[in-house]
Parts: sequence; C-alpha cells; structure tokens
Amino acid sequence: MRSVACSSRCVKRAASSAVNAIARTFPLVLLRVSSLTGDTRDRTMQQENAIDRTLWTPGDVFCQDARCEYALIVLNRPIHWDHDRLLRMWRQARVTVTVDGGTHRWTKYLEKQGIDLLSNEHRQYVPDLITGDMDSCSPEMIGRLRAAGSTVVETPDQSHTDYTKALQQVAQYAKSAGNINLAEIYVLAETSGRFDHIIGNINTLYKSDKLVGDVKVIQVASNSLTWMLKPGLHEIRVPRVLTRQQSWCGLLPFGCPVSRISTTGLKWNLHDATMQFGGLVSTSNTYSSSKVTVNTDTPVIWTMGIEPFQETPNQVPVFTCY
Repeated sequence: MRSVACSSRCVKRAASSAVNAIARTFPLVLLRVSSLTGDTRDRTMQQENAIDRTLWTPGDVFCQDARCEYALIVLNRPIHWDHDRLLRMWRQARVTVTVDGGTHRWTKYLEKQGIDLLSNEHRQYVPDLITGDMDSCSPEMIGRLRAAGSTVVETPDQSHTDYTKALQQVAQYAKSAGNINLAEIYVLAETSGRFDHIIGNINTLYKSDKLVGDVKVIQVASNSLTWMLKPGLHEIRVPRVLTRQQSWCGLLPFGCPVSRISTTGLKWNLHDATMQFGGLVSTSNTYSSSKVTVNTDTPVIWTMGIEPFQETPNQVPVFTCY
C-alpha cells in the first residue's frame, strides 16, 4: 500500500511540475505569437505605405504661381476660356504649342482680347512650337510666326492625329532644350462638336505613356478636365470649391473592361468592381471628400467638371485649397 501511495504522490508531483512548467512557458508563447503578429502588422502597414501612388492636383494649373513645369498645347478646337485665366496659363507654361489650325484659333482668340500676337509688346504669346500637317494653317501665318521666333515642325504622317504627333514633338523639343523637365502637359480640347474628334483625343490619352513617358497629359475643356489613370494607385486632390458645389466626376472604361477597381472619397464608391461598357460605368458621380483615391488594374479615364472655375474667375486662390 505504501508503495502505491508513494507512487501516487510521485505522479501528482510530476503532474504538478508539468502544469507549472506549462504555465510558466505559456505566457512566453503568447508573447512571442503576439510579437510576431505585431511584426507582421507593422510590415503590412509599411508595405501599404510604400505602395507607389500617383498624385494629381488638378487645381494647380489655375493658380497664380504654377508649382511644376508644364507645356500648354492648343488644338484646332474652339476656345471658350475666360481670357485672364487662359492667358495666365499660357504665360506660366514652360513650353507653348499650337497645333495646325489651332494656330489660327489662338491668334483669333488673342485678337478678341485686343492682343496683336506679332507686336513687340505681346511676344510672350508667340508659341514656342508650331506642329501639324499644316493643312489648316496658312503658309503666310506660319512664316510670320517663324520670323517671330516659333519653331515650326511639319508632321505630314497621316497614320496619326495631329494631337498624337504634337505630344511626340513636345517631348523632343523639351529634350533638345536640355533644361526643361516637364511634369505635365495641358491640352486645350473642347468636348463639344464632332464625336469622332472627341474619341480620337481619348485614344491619344491611351497612347500618351508611349509618347511622353511619365509626363501627365490632361485635357482641358471649358467645363471639364479629363485624363487617363494608368494601372495602380492614384490620389486626386479635389479643390474644395468643387466638393462644396458637388461638381460631377466620372470613371470610364474605354477600350477594354476594367477587371478590378476601388475608390474612396466619392459619393458612390467602387469596391473591387468590374467596369465595362454594356455593364457598370461610373458617371454623374460626385465627392464625399476633397481627397479621392482610385486603385485600378487597368487603364481608365477620369473626368471631372470644373464649371465653378469659370463662374468665379476672380477667386483663383480658392481653387487650390484642398
């Protein structure tokens, strides 16, 4: 009996020792697991913060002092802009370009403002570069502007639009100048009129990365801005005047379906959505925040209304208040 009792006590002591050992070790195990989880969380946050995002500040071009070097291109389209703002955009541009018939439209626009393009006091409005196939611009006008200092490059290739060829020429012009580092190219392109021209301009946006690399290309109409978002994460800083007035915006999947797209900062956000014509598209949207993010796996067109810019021409600083 003593042997059995001793044996029982030994078993109990061994069991107690084992339990105590587990109890002493278990907090360390928990601590280590917690530590690993925290490390993983930190790495995940660092990875999220390290994701490259493209920042868009579309109000900057309308402010008194441009924050980056940009080019301004005038296409052969009607010009419906308030003159003070457009002339300031022209003067602040690092490179100014008129494209074929856009040269005539620019000179006529200036004449309406009482500006003689060829007078010595207004030479700042002479384009740096004139390009196109020149079927809509008179040789006399081209000759006079060349004498005034414009570089003239004729691009007769009919397999590309004058707009597409102009982007190529702007890139070459900036490269040859050596001291021009363009961050953005603004293209005056009204969205009214011929639908085939409008779609042709959108097609050029889809070619832009092959033409000008990482330089942002933004089409400017009197009531809207339009550009292409490449695959990846984008942040768009929306001027507060547009969020206050609930101006419109949209995301359009031209060319091919967008397999996966998510947004924040919109009134009607997308969450891992698929977009395509004949299915879902985002039109007549608006803002819930002055910061919009778009994460897309496929190129997609972003467009936004800017009517308040025209309605309040003397309140430029408010446009850049994000």
